[in-house]
Amino acid sequence: MTEIVTVCLVAVVAFIFALTIKQSHPSISLAIIILTSIIILIFLLDYLTQVIDYIRELFESVNINSDYIKILLKCTGICFITEFSCDLCKESGYSSLSAQISLAGKLITLVMAIPLFKDVLSISLSLAGAQ
Repeated sequence: MTEIVTVCLVAVVAFIFALTIKQSHPSISLAIIILTSIIILIFLLDYLTQVIDYIRELFESVNINSDYIKILLKCTGICFITEFSCDLCKESGYSSLSAQISLAGKLITLVMAIPLFKDVLSISLSLAGAQ
């Protein structure tokens, strides 16, 4: 519980500070937001590794192909990076760039998941009796 309070306090303090100097120094204001975002992400890396370890353990306990774990984790990473980048672009006022990053993230995630779709389709067809 204290971790989320810490993250929120850091974010609110940075937001207030950035908002205060935004009129006189917009580039410094943006740098504060970006730096704070990076600090929060670094703080959350430990939690991310815990989630990754749990997912890996879960998949291994039910004997699922480790390639599926890699695909899942890569797609999740793409989603997080895309969301982070989109938010920064929107904050900077570049909403069209944000939309392009979002589209790229969706497309790359889809391409990464194609092997998974192929396997699911193959399993479905074999269960249905079609070859």
